[in-house]
Amino acid sequence: MELPAHVKETEQKAHYSKTLQEILDLDGSPVAVSLTNEPPIEMEYLKRKATPCMMVQMARRGRTFYCSEKGILCGGRVHLAMGESPIRKLDDFLVRKEKLFVSEDAARALLNTAKARAPHKCKYVVFSPLELALITPDVVIIIGTPSQVSRILFLNGFDTGEVEAIHGEPLCSGAIAAPITTARIGISFLDVSCRTFGKYRPEEMVVGIPYQRLPRIIENIDHSTAGTAKPTWLLRLAGTVLSRRVPDST
Repeated sequence: MELPAHVKETEQKAHYSKTLQEILDLDGSPVAVSLTNEPPIEMEYLKRKATPCMMVQMARRGRTFYCSEKGILCGGRVHLAMGESPIRKLDDFLVRKEKLFVSEDAARALLNTAKARAPHKCKYVVFSPLELALITPDVVIIIGTPSQVSRILFLNGFDTGEVEAIHGEPLCSGAIAAPITTARIGISFLDVSCRTFGKYRPEEMVVGIPYQRLPRIIENIDHSTAGTAKPTWLLRLAGTVLSRRVPDST
């Protein structure tokens, strides 16, 4: 008897999550993010306000929930097209309070880029570990080291030869909004405030993968050295010999 489509999809997401965690040796789950205009049924509504960078960490550690614009206490409301920022004069805030930029012109340059990448207006955003996602994700977020992110980029480009990635800050713009509106992998290096609020480690960064790209990435794992494939013995030998010429890291 053939399994119902929704059961197949649930099993597929669990398979994707397990594969990524094992092959890339991830700390925590990949995070499924969905933007929707309908509140999910029988799912926790996040009552305490937080930033999207905090929400990603909550889902990474196993929590499934959703929130409306009122649950977002930063400019992430604007970057995710959920409403107006709760912070008045956000450009001024970035200069005088957060001190990320030298001038309002510089702050507006970033804000204008984020605005151009914002998705269509939505009412709710859903976060969950990928293996527990009840809704088809728009984006799958992975928190990892530069080495792990590099492997993801090369797995994605294995059959095209193209990196197809876009950088953006803050996290909610670069790793959530941009992948939705550009259909490209989004990278965020996590600004200082994001790292503080979300308790990210110094060596961590974030990559957002459009969900439609994930099957190809998983399929390429067995064929690419960014996954589990091995280079020829001669190349491995050359790598061993040549690496001896480089001083060890202190």
